[in-house]
Amino acid sequence: MKAVEKKDNFKTFYALSLAWQLGFLIAVPIGGFLFLGVLADRFFRTEPFLLLLGLLAGIVITIYEMYHLFIPLIKDSEKND
Repeated sequence: MKAVEKKDNFKTFYALSLAWQLGFLIAVPIGGFLFLGVLADRFFRTEPFLLLLGLLAGIVITIYEMYHLFIPLIKDSEKND
């Protein structure tokens, strides 16, 4: 296999890995905190409040994690230019 083909395969697998990570970074915190919000609302009988609080917490955590995922990529891209 030529060096160019290996580099292209690496880029493809890297892109797939990044897409997989993004899926988990978005789905797990938001889904988990929504689930916890629903359970807490049923327990404390505060119907939409804790659900919305869980959604907000999930979104904030997702944004924070995505920021830390993309910063090294941006810095590496700027270094290569």
